[in-house]
Amino acid sequence: RLHLGFHYPRDDETARQCRDGFQRFLAEFPECIESGFRNAYFIASEGSLTTPAEYLAFCDRNGLVYRPLDAFPVAVHQTDLGVLTDEVVYDCAILKDILARRLSSFPNLSLHTSREFDARDAYDVVVNATYANRNTLTAELGYPVNEAQFEYTVIPIIRHDGFDKIGITIMDGPFMTVLPFGKTGHFLLYHVDHTVIDTKITKLLPPDWLNPETSPFSRTNKTEVFKRILDASTPFIPALRQAELVGFLEGPRMVIAHRDYDDARPSFIEAFGPHYFTVFSGKIDHSITIAEDISDRICADLLDGSPESSRSKMRLPR
Repeated sequence: RLHLGFHYPRDDETARQCRDGFQRFLAEFPECIESGFRNAYFIASEGSLTTPAEYLAFCDRNGLVYRPLDAFPVAVHQTDLGVLTDEVVYDCAILKDILARRLSSFPNLSLHTSREFDARDAYDVVVNATYANRNTLTAELGYPVNEAQFEYTVIPIIRHDGFDKIGITIMDGPFMTVLPFGKTGHFLLYHVDHTVIDTKITKLLPPDWLNPETSPFSRTNKTEVFKRILDASTPFIPALRQAELVGFLEGPRMVIAHRDYDDARPSFIEAFGPHYFTVFSGKIDHSITIAEDISDRICADLLDGSPESSRSKMRLPR
């Protein structure tokens, strides 16, 4: 999902970061965007942490543009409010290809992937954007790290011949989302509770989580995971009973520990001196703003000049 902020009614900061970054990401990577489908948010009739009135007030307060829900192509039950939004999704495979092409266009750039970082080597600047594995390198370099909440997530990829492209998100609590899986023609089925199959609050990502052969999902009954997610989702969307399982997305994520009360997902930079930066990644919408901030800091620190003139001298990609 490329977020506009609608998913975070209990944290205005995350919503604003999404809102402000949405159009920039859209303009930067239009080839990977899948749009033109009806994408709605609903407030559950029972168990929601945000009431319909509170949700609309949140949208208005943060300048999130929505439309009242009229007819919708799929029956959605047990909800008290529905709004249509302009949120879209991106195709991660196409985005990966775009970034690979851009990196290959720099003649003096050497790209190494799936490689361990050697902290004994000498570098002018290190930017650690390793997402869930962010704390590992920081600790290896001798810097203190804080506890984080590490979650191993599994998201079913489904086929549903009866669905047009649609987006449905049930708010605000232990509910579900169904969204187009990029441009593949399939859908992703997410559930707040059942998608997370393991959680640890600790300083470092468990290393076995990085290998699919030793990850928590390798020891999990995949049929049971899909059944739990389906059983929890069909009370809202009965038509999902006809969904066919195609596969799964799986992997670890890192969120701020002890923040379930507001579900905050901000992005921010931590600078450990002028030569080592870490990125705490909240949502992909924030990526361009974060990249420019890091570029400004590197230019100012290394060239001792203004960010704009320094960026021009270094010809850093924006």
